[in-house]
Amino acid sequence: MKPKINVAPSRKPNLKFILDSSLIESNRVPLFASWIDRKDSSYNKNDIPYEFKLLYRSDRDGFNSKSFHINCDNKGATIWIAKIKGTTQLVGGYNPLDWGGDSGWKRTTDSFLFYITDAKDISTAKLSYVNNADYAISCLDNRGPKMGNFRCDGTNDWKFCFTNDVNVKLAYPKIGIPESFMVESYEVFQVVKK
Repeated sequence: MKPKINVAPSRKPNLKFILDSSLIESNRVPLFASWIDRKDSSYNKNDIPYEFKLLYRSDRDGFNSKSFHINCDNKGATIWIAKIKGTTQLVGGYNPLDWGGDSGWKRTTDSFLFYITDAKDISTAKLSYVNNADYAISCLDNRGPKMGNFRCDGTNDWKFCFTNDVNVKLAYPKIGIPESFMVESYEVFQVVKK
């Protein structure tokens, strides 16, 4: 799915809303909020129905699955963003549930993955809502974010379409995310309804 991105970046910073991120600018939040709500157009910066609170930053909190889970488990809905090493590419996802428990698969129809080939040009964004809700989110203590056919193993081993299990492999449509890569850093934000 090609996301609708028909909002020009603001010329003035939104002084009411500052996102604590080293990977994305605050003016991307209205777009992320519209993806969460499956809107055809981006929210106005003054009408965003969510707060995005930084829970985890890999270069601050430790680049391992234990630190990810200490900071992110049982916090409810989250959105995570990772910068692919040596590129301007961003990959991320939305988990409307939580990361808590070593429980394997969690079912939802509201999760998605996204891929932005140039962080400075939001028109390069591609969006992939879950196809198979039974394999939407997985919570395992020895992994970072795992959503369908996408996973972060332990520290910095990221993979997409890594399995022969057709149900898992087809959980999210391909949108150009590389099959294997490392990231420079990643962040996880709690998504709180205002």
